Amino acid sequence: MSASAQLRYGLDLGLEVSRLRFSKSVADARNRAGFFLGPKIHAKIPKLGLGADIALRYAQKSAAIEVYNTLETEIYEKEQMHYIEVPLNVRWDISILKAFGIFVATGPQWDWYLGPSTWESTELFKATFNHHTLGWNVGTGIMLFKRLNLSVSYHFPLTDQGSFVTRVYNTVAKQVEDAKVDMNSHSWQISLSFFFNK
Repeated sequence: MSASAQLRYGLDLGLEVSRLRFSKSVADARNRAGFFLGPKIHAKIPKLGLGADIALRYAQKSAAIEVYNTLETEIYEKEQMHYIEVPLNVRWDISILKAFGIFVATGPQWDWYLGPSTWESTELFKATFNHHTLGWNVGTGIMLFKRLNLSVSYHFPLTDQGSFVTRVYNTVAKQVEDAKVDMNSHSWQISLSFFFNK
């Protein structure tokens, strides 16, 4: 194609509501809110509406875990978690008016966890986090005045975020033993992008 891609540079910021999930019901986790911020580049093929976004974001998330020890006492722990995120989304833009349009986007997201590898509550549970994880984003949004993008997306994991070990009572063996499960994180993201050039 003779048309070259148009590049725009901007800033991406937003809110994220995430929740840890476990492969077995040995613990529960609450929804926690966080934020992200970083530079963003958008490339678009003129007249076709096809393009791609890539961003480099710092993200702060919270994790909250509820477990029950062998005496059925509830234990609640929470932790601040810090990440570097790189979402890469393929987009299709549809212009409705000169100053308004809509788009759909999807693509992978790589996350680098910057915190400690383990999160431990003495004799109750131990969470071990992977420092590199891969997920996928699916979302939609609106374009305003060619400079503003407001989007909502759902992020689901392609790799596990880590493992979780807690003490449970085995009713068959009639003894307390370790139960190890996988854990991952699902989230909703609300993003506002501002581009410095049209």
